[in-house]
Amino acid sequence: MNDGAYGCFDPSTGSLSPATGWVSLGGALPNLMIAGVLFCSDRMADPLRSGMATDADGHYALAAIDGLRRTLVLARDAAGAMSLFHHRDASGCIHFATRLDALLIRLRTAPTLSQRGLDEYLRFLDIAAPNTLYEGVFALEAGQTLEFTASGHRELNAALPEVTPPATYDAACDEVDRRLQAAIDRRLAGSVAPAAFLSGGLDSALLCALASKAGHRVSAFTVGFDTPSLDESATAAAIAGHLGLEHHVLRPDGDALEAVFERAHAQAEQPYCDPAGMPTRLLFEACARQSDCVLDGTGAEALPGMMPARWRRIAHDWVAYLPPASRHAIARALGRLPAIAGYARLFEFNVRQDLFIRWSGFTADDITRLTGRTPDFSLTRFYTAHAALRGASHLKRLSVLQGTATPDDRIHQASIATGLRVEHPFGAPDVTHLLQALPEDWCWRPDRPKRLLRDLLARHVPETIWNTPKRGFNIDLTGLLRSNDHRLLRRHLGDPAVIAQMPLDATEVVRWRDRFIEGDDAVTHRVWALLNLSAWLSSRRTAASSLVGDALSRLQ
Repeated sequence: MNDGAYGCFDPSTGSLSPATGWVSLGGALPNLMIAGVLFCSDRMADPLRSGMATDADGHYALAAIDGLRRTLVLARDAAGAMSLFHHRDASGCIHFATRLDALLIRLRTAPTLSQRGLDEYLRFLDIAAPNTLYEGVFALEAGQTLEFTASGHRELNAALPEVTPPATYDAACDEVDRRLQAAIDRRLAGSVAPAAFLSGGLDSALLCALASKAGHRVSAFTVGFDTPSLDESATAAAIAGHLGLEHHVLRPDGDALEAVFERAHAQAEQPYCDPAGMPTRLLFEACARQSDCVLDGTGAEALPGMMPARWRRIAHDWVAYLPPASRHAIARALGRLPAIAGYARLFEFNVRQDLFIRWSGFTADDITRLTGRTPDFSLTRFYTAHAALRGASHLKRLSVLQGTATPDDRIHQASIATGLRVEHPFGAPDVTHLLQALPEDWCWRPDRPKRLLRDLLARHVPETIWNTPKRGFNIDLTGLLRSNDHRLLRRHLGDPAVIAQMPLDATEVVRWRDRFIEGDDAVTHRVWALLNLSAWLSSRRTAASSLVGDALSRLQ
């Protein structure tokens, strides 16, 4: 398990001390250091060596110190595979680290919990860069480069490469295939026991097909579920069988998921609420026992574009112009008519942004009652990204808002915890830029979603094998929380003393908990957020770092 790289820069003197976990690269800038992996070639390394990380392939963090100019440059890989956090202390020194706990443990004064970070967690059920759950501690966004001086910091905007798509659709398929194959080869070079996660979906199946075609002896790992509506293991097995891959299927029951909860969620760097975090952690633990590297296709579908459901498009483009009070009144009226109650969701939102939030978190009014203050989401990555997408297509909008603007911490946290190196070939800059530059009708058609990726996979695996309804990688969260007389819920939200230590109104927490216990499935994700926060805070109180624990009482 990697403890992360850490450094402390004093802009008043231009000195760096200490710096652990970083490797010197030399190059054009003085004291250019990297933490992570760079898939080197002269062409790929040039942007990194000139101090910009936007187009170098790998998963890494960059730190460049210029003692003469007394500046620090921090940069993060474009795919966001390596985290990078920073904090300016009272003396003006900038602390930076690739692990949040590696940063916190070295601060003389423990930061308080951030009200803005807590509000973002309650609304979106995760926290996206640049915010964290700690006041004054920030994270770089994927592909971002910041320059720090004694007077502050500024973003260095690197010009993204102009990509001209191939002249024809078939040529585009050929080029994506070639670049993706090369990205896989770079990532598996030197691996003695490579693996791949195979969900049964297009993205993971394509990675397995290309890896197998190139002669990489990957083992495929799949999670199966007893709930038929969630289980894709049969499709994954058919794909693995066609490709001749060794195939491992994990089939965790409710007890196994509940048992891994403490490891998957409560011990994370920050609380997050992806229910798939538990099976993901089990998958990583199983894979790490025999593999040194694993390919993963998570997030790939956001690159060529994801189309929101038709009802969301109608609500965003037309219904949103109705006054909120009128929309809510219509939603209530429809909800009382069983035959058409499903149409209520067209009207049951406050602002347009709400239509693209991944999970049903707390509303602004809910958060006001929970925290005693009015939340402000204007500086969240989600809201700033939505504003920047004014006039964009729905395909682009959903791809950003549920892709780059919201984190997928379950993969990153599982990798940190198990030490298993996870590789995302779709995140290679040359692959990403090409997919994002393609005409939209090459990427999606009403009769063929994910058109290009489907056609690529069909070149290697017959479509009759994998063309089944996509179920998504998820668990029956409501069933888990209700199992064993709400055992998991009562463990973390059953003790009044535990609830009293949360930075939330105890009466409101109990009200939400009891509402779920009494049978309201609609609040599942909100109660799940409270449960995760309680478990995470409890783990901080017993953690080795007293600095982390010291921060808990200050928000209250």
